[in-house]
Amino acid sequence: MPDQSATAVPPQMRNAARDFELGSRRGTVHTEPRRLVWGVLVPLVLFGAFMLWFAVRSALEDQRTDGAWYYSAPLLLLGLGPLVLAGWIVVRSWSAPQIWVGHYEHGVIRWVTGRVPEVYEWDEIADITRQDTKVSNGMVGATHRTLTVTPVEGAPIEMSDAFSGFVRFADDLDTAFTQRRLRQDTARLQAGERVDYFLVQLDPEGIGYRDRHLAWREVERVEVKQDYLHVRQIGAEQPWLSIPASPISTLGVFLSLAERLRRQHRPGRRSS
Repeated sequence: MPDQSATAVPPQMRNAARDFELGSRRGTVHTEPRRLVWGVLVPLVLFGAFMLWFAVRSALEDQRTDGAWYYSAPLLLLGLGPLVLAGWIVVRSWSAPQIWVGHYEHGVIRWVTGRVPEVYEWDEIADITRQDTKVSNGMVGATHRTLTVTPVEGAPIEMSDAFSGFVRFADDLDTAFTQRRLRQDTARLQAGERVDYFLVQLDPEGIGYRDRHLAWREVERVEVKQDYLHVRQIGAEQPWLSIPASPISTLGVFLSLAERLRRQHRPGRRSS
């Protein structure tokens, strides 16, 4: 469904989507512009201005009485320090770019203010991965969510809870990419091809890992537990394969197809 949000999309993204014929917009997220923290900035400026005024008066008095204004140099530095820090905060707030990411019918756009939009059609995206990290201080817990879009060429697009509307956007984008890859990889397997998921491979006959191969009729189950991928062989106590799951490309697609192929080849059922 097209995106019904009232978010005003920057014209740079709209023009890029039109030029590359990405179709309707499905969702948009963006970082919030940096805002000045007046509760910190005002005290810094007031303290720095007062100290600088006091230091200048002291320097003039030292110059008049002793002929050595530099006796008050430490006071001058004490006054200039807060003012320099306040200026740095203002410049950093004004110069920090805002990041926009748009999910469209036929791909994804990232736009960083002041730059040219980056457009990636679905075929130009290698993987989309999600990671939920639970953090706790012993009393209060929270979950930090991230979503990374990895193009075939170009820098990864990293998003997190810092982006407005991130949770729904991440769900929709992940689902759209997974469904598309699922259709593509299913067609390849039906054509007799082997599909590589970086560390492991699927083919119509079984699962491959390096120089090892396990036929589907011998696969008891394929699962992920505690961030590890386990492939269990029928009748074996130890997993046939146990490796970290995070490096596996399009893990959700891999697991879905592995389960489908395992069921098709289970004993007593004719494979199709």
